[in-house]
Amino acid sequence: MTTPALRDQYGQHWPFPPVEGPDQPAVERTWLIFIPGAYTPVCMSELERIPTLADALAAAGVAVRLIAPDSAPILRMVCDQLGLTVPFLSDFWPHGAAASHYDVLDLTTGRPKRVSLLVDRSGEVLETITPKSGSRNMDDHLSVLHNEK
Repeated sequence: MTTPALRDQYGQHWPFPPVEGPDQPAVERTWLIFIPGAYTPVCMSELERIPTLADALAAAGVAVRLIAPDSAPILRMVCDQLGLTVPFLSDFWPHGAAASHYDVLDLTTGRPKRVSLLVDRSGEVLETITPKSGSRNMDDHLSVLHNEK
């Protein structure tokens, strides 16, 4: 299996699993939110809700990393357009390596499935969110945390 070589929207390299990176210390849990295509209508509707979600999760001590198969310049354009400040990681090359690692790469489309994975510091999956159809309800990321208590 190819080791993922992720870069964020600024072109900075990230280690794998992407629980910590440039100016982003590791926390106990991190949501890896896989985005099938950053600049598509459903994905853009999900991304518009990320700033509020990221703030709520940070207050709970949980980080957010967005991962898409698009190149870093495309991710930067989307971040600038939507005002996103969370790390948006490019799984562009080797193509889909992070999605493949977590077995969420759709081999038919070459894009990750619309899935969110809550991982610990080692990258082990603790929880999974997959919508039945359409976009994810971003509040589900918080509900998982509240259901643990």
